[in-house]
Amino acid sequence: MGWLGFLACAWLAGSGAAAGSVATRPPALVDLADLARGQPPEFAADALLRIADAPNLTDVAWKREILQDAFHLAAGAQQPFARRKVTGWPGSLFDKAYAQGLDALTLQSKAVHAMLAVDFKKAREMLGDMPAPRIPRLTCDDALVYDVSIFYATVGEVAARGFSAKEAAQGEPFHLLQRYAADATSPAQAAPIARMLVGASLKPAQFEALVNSFAGALVQLSGDDRSFSATIADDADAAVGSLSAECVRRRINAQPLQDAWGVYKARQLGGARCADAAARGPQPASECQSPQCRQLAEQFEGLIMGKNGFGLTPEQKATSEWGGRLRQYLAALADWKQDDDPVEYFQAKSQFYGVLFEVTPNGVERDLLLRTLLAWLQQNGYQRDHRAEWFYPVNRLIIQAFADPVGMKATIGDLLRSSDPVMALDAQLEQLLPRPRDLTFGLL
Repeated sequence: MGWLGFLACAWLAGSGAAAGSVATRPPALVDLADLARGQPPEFAADALLRIADAPNLTDVAWKREILQDAFHLAAGAQQPFARRKVTGWPGSLFDKAYAQGLDALTLQSKAVHAMLAVDFKKAREMLGDMPAPRIPRLTCDDALVYDVSIFYATVGEVAARGFSAKEAAQGEPFHLLQRYAADATSPAQAAPIARMLVGASLKPAQFEALVNSFAGALVQLSGDDRSFSATIADDADAAVGSLSAECVRRRINAQPLQDAWGVYKARQLGGARCADAAARGPQPASECQSPQCRQLAEQFEGLIMGKNGFGLTPEQKATSEWGGRLRQYLAALADWKQDDDPVEYFQAKSQFYGVLFEVTPNGVERDLLLRTLLAWLQQNGYQRDHRAEWFYPVNRLIIQAFADPVGMKATIGDLLRSSDPVMALDAQLEQLLPRPRDLTFGLL
């Protein structure tokens, strides 16, 4: 029996046991959880969260244990917060990498959210162990901005679902929200706090007190222009406008909030501005800087584009001549070793491989391409200091392979047998606990 068959049988055995017992720990999931705990913190926590969400996991005590382990492991993730590109700017490998949810704040927030359905008191305790985000100031050279929305959404959820009726009557949800309503030290927090308050189910006096605390924080808030401009380009005005409308609906004076928002915006707009933000212009996409990268980029364009300026047709790429050129290019790409800029090297090489994967027809050339890509990712030292960025092309390949189990059967087998434990772990997770397409589409 092959590895895939073994996993399927183990999974079915665990599912069958659930029907005849109160609680079960499917053996395949137990093995994966044990494997996950030995991986770098963000990969371990992410895997445990997926295991805890398995539909046939009925052992509540084990689920609680898994979620607690995921929460504590997540604190060791390399990235403290999620990051995103500024609305309207061109995307890159890095904004996709940071959208995978492998930062400490996102992983811990997910663990708290999942714990609410298992043990709401434990969820509150876990949230209490999370410090409020302290977001570093950015410079105008930063292409990505911080996103802490999930934290404040989780605080709002705990306020709504994390207290007994008696505790709610005693005002405990209000006291929880009070800790965060006025704790804004970065423009990246303004809109998430406003959205958190909009959904709060509180007495009018409590709601008004929180809104006034938030307004007081806005009057004092002074942040970097990169973060401020990104929030204004996104939905900060709409979020504060929704909170103002909610005040009106609850018959609470919204003027202090509106005045505070105006003061905050005027101070930011009157301060030092980034030139691209002031001109509302997009940042140009990065280009190769090293001579070898530029040379490979020129060869790459000749491989996928015809002399007429249009992409090559499937018929043109089906020829032996094109296949030979592809092999030559893959050899040159494999010979390109890390130069003075490891970030450019990894991003450019990942993009070269990724686009070639999209345009290469099924067949021996594509199989060679995938084997070359896997070998490079498995032996790549970039993972040590840039885990989320390294994992993005791995994650993308796993998503694409399992979406085409017939055409990419060999690649799935290679992933499951990978010498890299993180790659093997996530391939096994995708086999047993496939992610919904709508959750992975944005990563492609």
